[in-house]
Amino acid sequence: MSERFGRLGKQPFHKKLLISSLLLSVLPVLLLGSAAAYIAASSIQEEVNAKHETTLRQIELQVDTMIKRLDYMSIQIAGDVTIERSARLGISMDNAEALGATLDMVETIRKYRTVADIPFHVHLVYSRFDTVYSSKFGLLTKREFPYYDALREYVPNFTGSLFLPSHTYPNQKDLLIVRPIGSSSTVDGILFLEMEPTRFYELIQTVRMSEDSQLFVVSGAGRIVLSHRTEEIGTNLPAPFAERLAAGSLSETVEYNNEKYYVSVHRSGYNDWTYVIIAPQNGLTARSDLIRKTTWLLAGSLAVVWGLIALFTSNRLYHPIRALLRKVPLLAKPAEDELQRLDAFMEHVMETNRKLDSELREQLPRMRENALIKLLQGEMNDAEFAAKLNDYAFPLRGRRFAVCVFEVDAFMEFRASYMGKDRSLMMYALTKLVGEMADPLYPSVTVTPSLGQVALIVSAEDADDTFETSLEELCSRIRLKTRELFRFTLTAGVSRVRPHYRGIHESYLEALELLSFRLLLGHDLTVSQRAVGSLETVRRSARNLIKRQKAIVKRIAEGDMDAANAEFEEMVRDIPRYLPGFKPVTGIFTNLVAEIDHLLEQLGYDLPALFPYNVYARINGAESLDQLKEWFAGEFLPTFRDHVGRLAVPNQTRIVQQVAEYIREGAEGELSLQQAASRFGLSPSQLSRMFKEEMNVTFMDYVIETRMSRAKEWLVHSDMPIKDIADRLQYTTAQNFARAFKQTTGMSPGQYREYARQQGGSVG
Repeated sequence: MSERFGRLGKQPFHKKLLISSLLLSVLPVLLLGSAAAYIAASSIQEEVNAKHETTLRQIELQVDTMIKRLDYMSIQIAGDVTIERSARLGISMDNAEALGATLDMVETIRKYRTVADIPFHVHLVYSRFDTVYSSKFGLLTKREFPYYDALREYVPNFTGSLFLPSHTYPNQKDLLIVRPIGSSSTVDGILFLEMEPTRFYELIQTVRMSEDSQLFVVSGAGRIVLSHRTEEIGTNLPAPFAERLAAGSLSETVEYNNEKYYVSVHRSGYNDWTYVIIAPQNGLTARSDLIRKTTWLLAGSLAVVWGLIALFTSNRLYHPIRALLRKVPLLAKPAEDELQRLDAFMEHVMETNRKLDSELREQLPRMRENALIKLLQGEMNDAEFAAKLNDYAFPLRGRRFAVCVFEVDAFMEFRASYMGKDRSLMMYALTKLVGEMADPLYPSVTVTPSLGQVALIVSAEDADDTFETSLEELCSRIRLKTRELFRFTLTAGVSRVRPHYRGIHESYLEALELLSFRLLLGHDLTVSQRAVGSLETVRRSARNLIKRQKAIVKRIAEGDMDAANAEFEEMVRDIPRYLPGFKPVTGIFTNLVAEIDHLLEQLGYDLPALFPYNVYARINGAESLDQLKEWFAGEFLPTFRDHVGRLAVPNQTRIVQQVAEYIREGAEGELSLQQAASRFGLSPSQLSRMFKEEMNVTFMDYVIETRMSRAKEWLVHSDMPIKDIADRLQYTTAQNFARAFKQTTGMSPGQYREYARQQGGSVG
């Protein structure tokens, strides 16, 4: 027998198809005929059980969902700081603090009830004051509280809530969730969350049952909690049935009220409720005979039809497969069964598609962001971005566009407060907030061009003054929401509306320019062309003050503190001429200190380590320009000078070591003094002086020496052509490289290679 099956398994697929089809035309008759009696007897029960089980699971899911939502709401209310404070202080009309807490508590409860999708009432029991506040009954004493019996028996438990179905206590028609308020050691109050069971009754009534079938929900105490028959709610199950249900010893048929029923039971995994459906047994027996006869008829018909199909069409069924195989490339060893080739090809295609789809999903957010940043920076024209609209599903649909740029005001504090992953999460949250507030109003996208900055691109078919006004109002709402949710503030720059995608770059530059007016207008505001007022005067003022600030920072970077102090005196003399009030003055000083803070970070220092207090708070707490001038010139700069003076020598050594490493790693690329100075936040003259003092060689001589050392290695240990070595070391021609090499070593590259190999590679 095993040999016959082995030979069958080696047959080609089209023969297996023919044999299998013939077998399937006969076996169903034998199998179905022999199993007809069993199917007739059990299929009805299985069908009923499956239907009842599905119904019970759906009811349980919906009931548990509503209870969980109420339980979650009770957790929120009981853990709310306003509720806890009111429970601790009590309700009093004489104590101002308690009265304020009470008013806040009432408003908080009103908000929770307003946002909830399930109506409920809140009863707040003040444990230490013999008082109950009820959103339903008002202010009561504990004895007047309708659920006083439940309150007396309740033992607080901070690890969970107590759920009381309706009719648990006398005159209790509603469902209750009870939860303590306070810490694990002190119970300041008890929360009763009350919900009318009408929603549950309506849910039960939506389940269609036959006339004699019943659906009910039983609590762990054997009491009917929910039922099709509302008169049964609150009553106890008959004792024998309840005992068997509690013990889990119910069979498929049970006796209930002196009649035989099929029973389906489902126990909730969330609470101790049991969902039960019972159906009369005599109604199902008649259907078993009908199914038995129908089964035999269908089995015979199926055998005849399937046999004809097997004999007539097996070859035709395989013909499309054979035609397809002619087009499939051979990915594996040739096999007698051609279907294995098709399977191997499909597996290959599916695996390739999975890899491509996975890679695309991983890269899509980055590709979207890169496209938007290129658009903002003017590196993408209208045609290129239009092609990206469909590829990346950008919602920008319109002919005119505006850009709003939101920038963190106290950037240095923001950077110091959020480090690493927290900083990325905060920028993600800020970008998400801007997008969610803008999406309902305009087709828009958001992107983060740099740390601390979020750009919002808004599109419209037509735009007028009303559109620009509403856009400014949106930016103001976003700023207010940010101030409410986070520990920092934003300033928004709102550009004018421009046509075409290429106008987005101009709008972005305009928004950035408007943000620079924070120095004059202050922080935490929305800046637009209309808000700036006299544009030319403001621009000139900002340009002059920014120029002064950059000069101060430059002098500090060069180590010339006297010149920095002189520039500061000039800036202070200019401020009264440019700034109308004192508020922008603090912005000027905050920005100046932030620039110095940034310079210190590049040099490896930490500004908070220099001062025992928050310098930004000191600036914001000043009341006059004279105070700020006296603090900056008399305290900030001297402290800064002393600290940097003590660390200058070791810091210079560290920086030069980093520059030398930068040269060694980039010997094969373009290296210039200007590039290295920019990379390390220094001026070219400052870097040149520091490098000469530490290395006893000029910057460019060290670059040449490093490149020649690299060239020696390649000449001795490889057969790389001299022209390729010159190209890799960024020389324009091989002759220029050979000339520089000979000046350094006294030999041409070819002579050095030959001589070094004769010496066994030991030439210096």
